[in-house]
Amino acid sequence: MSAHIFDCRKIAEEYLFKVREELHGLKGLPSLAVLSKEEDSPSSVYRNLIMKDAAALGIPISDIRAADYEALELQIKKVNADPGIKGIIVMYPLGFKKKDDDIMDLIDPGKDIEGMHSINFGYLIKYKKFLDEGLGLKCVVPATAKAIVKTIQHYAIPIEGSFSVIVNNSMRIGKPLGLMLENLGATVVKCYDKTRREDLEAAIAKADILVTAVPDRNFRIPADIVKKGAVVLDASFEGNLNYDELREKASFITSPENRIGKVTRAMIFTNFSYCSKYG
Repeated sequence: MSAHIFDCRKIAEEYLFKVREELHGLKGLPSLAVLSKEEDSPSSVYRNLIMKDAAALGIPISDIRAADYEALELQIKKVNADPGIKGIIVMYPLGFKKKDDDIMDLIDPGKDIEGMHSINFGYLIKYKKFLDEGLGLKCVVPATAKAIVKTIQHYAIPIEGSFSVIVNNSMRIGKPLGLMLENLGATVVKCYDKTRREDLEAAIAKADILVTAVPDRNFRIPADIVKKGAVVLDASFEGNLNYDELREKASFITSPENRIGKVTRAMIFTNFSYCSKYG
């Protein structure tokens, strides 16, 4: 029996519909600022997709480019101080003299629609869902990790009690996703480039839920070590799995034509709708 295919496109559309309703219910449409390096980089494609999505939602957007760290820092100060801008996203990696992790903390946490500021990460660690539950002000969490969890939940796949393996340990995916799955009752193992191959394969063989996001076109997870009936999500750019082989083994799987990135972008705008309600 072939695996069910995660319809990431449909999930994204449902969330974007909610975002459109939320934003157009506000007094005055808030603006979004996208900051990136002046020259084209691998993140340029992602930036262009975010801008396209914003235009489709009718969200005013500022496309801000910076040649170096000093220029970026100045622009961040400006958008932090602008009351009309309710959401800020920075296109990492930047490669400037200041580390990306430190730049993340320059963003106003109330406008941080990526959920990467240390304050927002702290809410995730404490499993804090609301800034103010009475006012319905929700906390923001990292978008890609949130997209993966929402995709799993959309199909009512049990997370509580599962043995979940994440092949990634980054700030954007592995670390926050591990926290989210643990908060929902999963036992989580994270593997990365320092993990011994035999330990990686042993963990994958036990995984009820397997998420991989290795940014290496040469990295592949052999289908024969994946547990039969596993739920498999590939959030990598190049593809870490043989989709055709795993279709006959997994219970659910993402496809190369309908990727999790669509839901990630929907979560960016879901976070934007949360930030737009802050004072």
